[in-house]
Amino acid sequence: MMWYTHVVFGVLFCLIAVLFGAPMSFLDIGMAALGALMPDIDHPKSYISTKLPGGTVMPRFVEHRGATHTIEAGILITALVGGLAYWITNSYWPAIAFFIGYISHLFADTLTVSGIKWSHFSNFHPRGKIKTGTRGEGLVLILVTFTTVMLFAYIVMPEETSKNLGWVMLIALMATFAIIGKKLKRLK
Repeated sequence: MMWYTHVVFGVLFCLIAVLFGAPMSFLDIGMAALGALMPDIDHPKSYISTKLPGGTVMPRFVEHRGATHTIEAGILITALVGGLAYWITNSYWPAIAFFIGYISHLFADTLTVSGIKWSHFSNFHPRGKIKTGTRGEGLVLILVTFTTVMLFAYIVMPEETSKNLGWVMLIALMATFAIIGKKLKRLK
């Protein structure tokens, strides 16, 4: 999956956690988005590798969709990032949101034809049918973005969303294409 698809998955998974009682802040949503990008630190041309200082070092030592695309790496990296986030915010929620985003990345990559091994200690390697960077991914991106916008509207304004569902869906659809329109043009 492309970086923007991972970000939307991370935000969606974070909002789902909010439905189950997790507090919501924009910091937590940002941490989920960051967590959703982090597994791709193993690819030299990934968005996260090119934006983080020293981000191009990791790909020299690990293969893409290898060690960083496991639940064990998610726990370890979350402990490091979460420790720093706790020190700054005095809250565990940013770390939890980061881990939720990390897991969302693993889930999204499982949907691709390459798939991933979720654990270093298992041979289980689930795969899906979506090819990265294709219109198939574009369809997933549209559905996930629309769902994310709808869920955000419901969380922020539950009564208004329920009363005006048709209008909210229309606005969510327009917002979906406003958010991802240019990204869709890049898909094969």
